[in-house]
Amino acid sequence: MSVYITHIKEDEKDRACFTHPLTQQQYYRGQLNVRVNRDELLGQLAEEVVNKQKTHITPTTHPDFPAILDPTHIAIGPFISGVGENLFFDAVLGVGTHAIFGYNHPHIFQKVQRLAQIIPGFMGAGTDFYFHSRYGGPTAQDLAAVLNELAREAYGVQFITNFSNSGTEANENALKIAMFNKFRQVRQRLGERLYAEMCAQLSIVPLRPEVDELWSNYPFFVISFHGAFHGRTGSSNTLSMSKLAQKEGYQAIPYVLHLPYDATVDFQRHIEFTPLETLIAERQLRRVVEERKIPIDLLSAVIMEPIQGEGGYVIPEDGFLQKLSDFLGAYRDRGICFISDEVQAGLFRTGEFTGMQNWYQRYPNLRPDILTLAKPLHVGAAVAEKRWLEDWPTGKFSGTWSEGNLLGIAIAYYSLEELKQRHPITQQPYPDHAKSSGAYLRQRLADMADRLAHQYRDAHLVSHIRGVGQMNAFDVPTKELQSEIVHQAFLHGLHLLGTGERSIRIFGTVDQRQREADMLVHILEDAIQAAMEQSPSVTAQRRCHV
Repeated sequence: MSVYITHIKEDEKDRACFTHPLTQQQYYRGQLNVRVNRDELLGQLAEEVVNKQKTHITPTTHPDFPAILDPTHIAIGPFISGVGENLFFDAVLGVGTHAIFGYNHPHIFQKVQRLAQIIPGFMGAGTDFYFHSRYGGPTAQDLAAVLNELAREAYGVQFITNFSNSGTEANENALKIAMFNKFRQVRQRLGERLYAEMCAQLSIVPLRPEVDELWSNYPFFVISFHGAFHGRTGSSNTLSMSKLAQKEGYQAIPYVLHLPYDATVDFQRHIEFTPLETLIAERQLRRVVEERKIPIDLLSAVIMEPIQGEGGYVIPEDGFLQKLSDFLGAYRDRGICFISDEVQAGLFRTGEFTGMQNWYQRYPNLRPDILTLAKPLHVGAAVAEKRWLEDWPTGKFSGTWSEGNLLGIAIAYYSLEELKQRHPITQQPYPDHAKSSGAYLRQRLADMADRLAHQYRDAHLVSHIRGVGQMNAFDVPTKELQSEIVHQAFLHGLHLLGTGERSIRIFGTVDQRQREADMLVHILEDAIQAAMEQSPSVTAQRRCHV
């Protein structure tokens, strides 16, 4: 039997406690250490779990080893049980879905427990109907009010929220806001006759001329960026440009242009600034579109992740931010909607309510018109500046699922309420703690990199350590080593995510303890050393076991 255990000294000041509701056993966050029995991790039970899922659920993005988590046993902060008596350190956190406080924050867990006795999994018809709780359980309008106020504090204008089912649907709804506003703007500007002529030049035809004025398409452009990931539904998947598997063989909405997410971006080269009326009158509109240029009057939205997640936390360069700021500053009054996809970077992970605030402070033109949120919010949300939804027609939005899940709403509401408090150990406001604890982790990673550089000369095992708040990552030399490190981390009780060509990404909780950062780096260093001892042939043989 091969058992790996960390022996990080307990923190007596950390009294955060998870009381298991079925066994009444208490687990103190400051006392927990990672423990993994590798025979169990790759044993018969693990094989049965994996085979059952492969039998009944289509393949998704599973790693080639059984990272099995059990949230019904020990789960607090970044710690979560695996099969048997194994306890993991989870630096993936459901790919960010548990990213605010991790698992079962004591204050939040107790409130949700009480509420769940009354409304277990209650679903209403979303915000199509109205809900009120006489016993104080938060409803959708309560959560929306908190989000709108946080957005107002961040950007100085009034916002209003639309709830949906997920991050990808939040992005879909953000596009709907941008495109419908562009449609109304262009139709008013051109008039019906010239609008029809524009559509005819682009081979856009009326669908039901005898019934209404519905067209087969609407030529409103969106700029997205290389490396972007905005979701997996049809429209948002079109916006993505990160992995071949996410796009190959799928239809895409037209009129999306992907530009470099770096200082080489050249907005001017891809934009046609001739007035739309002139392009139509001179019958040049189709030529411009076929040349993959965007008529400035038809650009409805620019959508951007303030920190790209899919490539391993790609932090935008100052040169890129300056060019984007200049472009928006010059042409935003043409009806361009700037959408900040905050599904990963939002909700104080970077130490700010939204990731874009880290750049907006230096580039005021990067004030988003719409923020899209999800993951740890437990619901999708498009938080839009109010002016974009003036006179919004009834029925253009609707939904009967997530925004009616009162338990999901409650978890989000209670989490945002807790974020107004101070860290129980450092006594810092949580946003400040997220920044300082992230800086501490990056310093520990840099110290580890120095030790490994001394041990493995010229190997350059850990490079480009980067991050903002609790979004942190580093690079390794090869894709193969990336995969092996993630696998060895699993065998050492650390759940990690490898992204991009050779990046390793670390999700941290907003309340991460210094002890936990030390533990994470301790395990990671052991895992890297173990990965260096493995040959490709041994790795392949071992992975065939499950």
